Amino acid sequence: MVYLLKLSVVFAALFCLGEGQRQYETCNTWFAYKLWYPDYTCNEENLCWYGCQKGYCWSQCNAVGKISWDGPLGTCNTWYHLNGNLEWCWLDNGGGYKTCTTNSDCVGVLGNSCHGSCSVG
Repeated sequence: MVYLLKLSVVFAALFCLGEGQRQYETCNTWFAYKLWYPDYTCNEENLCWYGCQKGYCWSQCNAVGKISWDGPLGTCNTWYHLNGNLEWCWLDNGGGYKTCTTNSDCVGVLGNSCHGSCSVG
């Protein structure tokens, strides 16, 4: 029993060290493999995933995930997810939603705030 506990602590420490090395370098690694979310694009400036969904621009944001996020101000949490889901919002375009047909249509509004709340889904 004690051996298993020690092994768990060592594994957790190694996992945290490995994750810490890339924590501020790339978007949330849970979504990087593109198995579940092949259409996500990483905004390397603020480490937020973004895209065009249902004709509107969206971006990853921090809601509950910001509680434990110690990264640079204005960046997205690069490890938090809730059951495989990101915290996200529709991007504001001067009082409305930014329309799009592809992810690249959203590049001009990536620095904008959320148009509404940041939520999981």
